Amino acid sequence: MAIYKVIITRDITESAVIEVEARNEEEADEAAHDKLNESMDTKWEVDEGSWNNSQQYTTGIYIDT
Repeated sequence: MAIYKVIITRDITESAVIEVEARNEEEADEAAHDKLNESMDTKWEVDEGSWNNSQQYTTGIYIDT
């Protein structure tokens, strides 16, 4: 399995990078959302471009190299 970094965005201008181990991007996306929902101390960073989307959503998935 590979290590994926999944960028999940919420609200207007915040994102978090969640690192998960998965077999493919689809599994990584699901695992990252699960991990985020279980976390009490996720570090969100201010960014631009999420424009009024109140639900968290995936903005990128990368294999960690």
